[in-house]
Amino acid sequence: MASKNIEQALEHFRQHYQDRLGKSELEIESLEKNKAFCEVRNYKVKKGNYPRVYHHGRMTADSIILTHGLSDCPYYMDAVGRNFFENGMNVILPLLPAHGLKNPEEPIHDEELDSKWRAEIDNAVEVAAMMGRRVSIGGFSTGGALGLNKILRDPDSITGGLFLFSGAIDVRLVREASRFSFIQSITKMTDGVIIGYGRDPYKYPRFPYFGAIELGQIISENRRLISGKKIKNPVFAAHSVHDDSAMIQGIILLLEKHIETGQAFIISEKVGHAELPLDADIKLNTRMQEGPETPPKANPQFDAMMFNCIEFMRSKLRNYGHQPEEQEAEEEVPATIVKSKK
Repeated sequence: MASKNIEQALEHFRQHYQDRLGKSELEIESLEKNKAFCEVRNYKVKKGNYPRVYHHGRMTADSIILTHGLSDCPYYMDAVGRNFFENGMNVILPLLPAHGLKNPEEPIHDEELDSKWRAEIDNAVEVAAMMGRRVSIGGFSTGGALGLNKILRDPDSITGGLFLFSGAIDVRLVREASRFSFIQSITKMTDGVIIGYGRDPYKYPRFPYFGAIELGQIISENRRLISGKKIKNPVFAAHSVHDDSAMIQGIILLLEKHIETGQAFIISEKVGHAELPLDADIKLNTRMQEGPETPPKANPQFDAMMFNCIEFMRSKLRNYGHQPEEQEAEEEVPATIVKSKK
């Protein structure tokens, strides 16, 4: 049975999506030793795209928010999140506004979308603070940019680390508005109608130019807020040298100029931008006409990446910020690397 504070956190998480999307229900799958996997299901959201939480049935020393990327959903961060979970953390995987929907056309053209993305992160941090005595944040691509953004605009709320996976960091990677070279490399851009379903069940087959502008605003704000500053939070950044979407130079400059304690895990194998956080190939729905012809592949260095990530988390968070009232037993044993929750 979950403790009262976990029950309150889950209700807060569920109510947030009900306020945003309409009637939402919390589905709970019990795991061993009071652990659980939870999804907030809503009829507007595609199956498998739901926001989710992994918890230990009680407040833990550390909790973490891990946010997905542009045009995809929490599934893309599931394998990473489950590894943090199996190594002692309560894990929150939010769903960004205008993402994961069956019919995204209207929500994705919201002129306040970037503000709503920030508000989504703010809510997830509130949930994480109810589930862990120390709160870390991170994510994949755009999710990483939003994690950095939260630390820069509200540093006291993140008492743990920042964990970036193919992080979209440098504003110079989003060039003049007519090109959007960064965004075009992630997903097919269009001025036409945005559809929710494509071959990749966890990602939109197309994305509007308008959405690129919203991401550009987040990255621009990050560059302005970080100017002349150094982040004290420990930062782990995993990146592929073959990432032709979020170029590795942005991560290197961040670590060299703006981070006091950081570690990069650089993958030299040919791993694409969207493949880095995956521990299994995405199974495509070939009945759909739009979307990738070949599935995003699993990162062959996933286990090594997460081993280094968990070891960094243990060694650096233990000595950073306030000390949790108790140390979790999982911190004293070798890192556990697990496969994603399917």
